[in-house]
Amino acid sequence: MKFTIDSNTLKKALESVQVRGKGTTNSGFGSTNFGTYAYLVADTASIEIWNGNATFCVKISLNATVEEQGRVCFDSATVIPYLKNFGGEDITFSVGDFIVINCGTKKASIPLVVNHPNADAIARIQNMLNPVSYEIQPQTLFNFGKSKFEGAFTLTQRQLQDALKACELVKSGVYKFDFNNGVLNVSTRQNVTNKYEETITPAFPTGEPATMEFSSPIYAFFEKDQMLNFYLKDDFPLLVVASDRILLKAPHISG
Repeated sequence: MKFTIDSNTLKKALESVQVRGKGTTNSGFGSTNFGTYAYLVADTASIEIWNGNATFCVKISLNATVEEQGRVCFDSATVIPYLKNFGGEDITFSVGDFIVINCGTKKASIPLVVNHPNADAIARIQNMLNPVSYEIQPQTLFNFGKSKFEGAFTLTQRQLQDALKACELVKSGVYKFDFNNGVLNVSTRQNVTNKYEETITPAFPTGEPATMEFSSPIYAFFEKDQMLNFYLKDDFPLLVVASDRILLKAPHISG
């Protein structure tokens, strides 16, 4: 594998697929992330960066000058510091027995990871997401596995972030989307006296009503001011598609 890309573009993508934010942890509500491992695939004129586990998966697609196609897994915590040091200059990323990153007269060698800890789960989701693509207006209710999504709408990243940041004040870590009659209700609760909800009128609503709960800070994955297409079905994974990235989150199961 060998490709050339702006170092800052790659750095930002590797940071984004960690999906850092506020959510439910083993010790309660606090800072969370989905790990620093990255699975990178270089195709003819672009690269894809994946991360995920059995309940969550993200992908970012980036334009790159690809000389040799391939795929590799590495710990982004070892790569990001070098990319920061290269200050936005173009780098050449090549893979043999280890990773080599060249930037002018600078050169870093970084060990490979044999496989992503959740490689099997990511592979299954990759195949299921093959039909998914970005639409300026969400009109296609994509198939996912043996079923398909039933409702769709569009929000800006800012709308999503503002709603979920307000929900985070309740500190439950579980958020509910209730989509009905072209309106989205976003809510969370600890109990009857500690709860929050707000109503948003999304763009391009289509399909049937749907309700689902999830438990992660999904807004942290998307770029500021991106347009986000949401696809829902009752108690089904949440799919969010932007122009250069996709997020899939399994529903939260109470109890």
